[in-house]
Amino acid sequence: MSPPPPSAQRQRHGVFEGAVPLEDLRRVFPCIRNAFEPQVVKYANTNPKIAKSDGEHGESVEWKVSCYAELAEEGGAMQKHVQPSEAMRQACAPLLERCDAVFSGWYQKLHGAKSITRLKRMQTFVTRYRPKPQEAGLLRHIDGAHVDGSLILALTGPDPTEGSPIDIAFEGGGVTVWERSGPDGQGPEEAYKYPMRAGDMCTLDNYIWHQGNPIHAGERWALVIFYQVRYNRQHRLANIVLNMAREMKAREAESAAGGVDADSKPESATQERSEESDAVPAGDEASAPGGSVSSKRLSPSLFFLACVFVTAAALSMVRLRGCRV
Repeated sequence: MSPPPPSAQRQRHGVFEGAVPLEDLRRVFPCIRNAFEPQVVKYANTNPKIAKSDGEHGESVEWKVSCYAELAEEGGAMQKHVQPSEAMRQACAPLLERCDAVFSGWYQKLHGAKSITRLKRMQTFVTRYRPKPQEAGLLRHIDGAHVDGSLILALTGPDPTEGSPIDIAFEGGGVTVWERSGPDGQGPEEAYKYPMRAGDMCTLDNYIWHQGNPIHAGERWALVIFYQVRYNRQHRLANIVLNMAREMKAREAESAAGGVDADSKPESATQERSEESDAVPAGDEASAPGGSVSSKRLSPSLFFLACVFVTAAALSMVRLRGCRV
């Protein structure tokens, strides 16, 4: 597996090959499989950028491929009815410390040594993909505005050890991550595809588009964790607004250069985001506070200035309350 190609932009995702030794997975995975009881979570994903070759989830989906080990109170509106499995928590426990360490090191390298004031696992769940409708993959989505970052650990894959419990064959799968190129993150969007062999980890910053690629045969298992890195949540408003501003500015540049796809829709990034925000079974209010803003009512330039103003106001509010940002 190759890391993203070098560029002037800081990649807001990371991939760590062999982060968990295969012998550890062989020891833990049978317990995870025995504890696995999928729980139903409803969501919708009508993202217009989902490739037709990958399929589509639709307006209303009953997602029944994940079993929750941990779920914080603020973990997600779509999981309020879910009762975490104590058996699954115990089965995953030997892997969690390693996951926390990898995520913390990567996140602080990206955002600074003091960027984590308290690391909290908001949601921990195991997903089993199978080549069935609504079970083969989790198509292009973000993990929610309340999530500071996330981690994916591949639990199964090719293993040279004969009879290994993690050597479960599947076709397809892997993870695709989308990021905009350029030093300011406003260039063309690029796709990074990773096969994700057993023991590999993928880390994601807030508001990063990604998907669990569909499988066509076999089974694929993964452990997923959503993280919170601070006590306060107000900094998330600033992150949301800044990310929307980047999207709008990039779209405005594409439009000025005549680079808008013929089949692209005229909605603003906030409209697109409100459609896509429920794509993750463990996510909740991923759209910006106050709902979407139509580009017909507010020009991209004015929208960008408004974003800057709201961000400044949010940061000022945090500082006045004595919170760390």
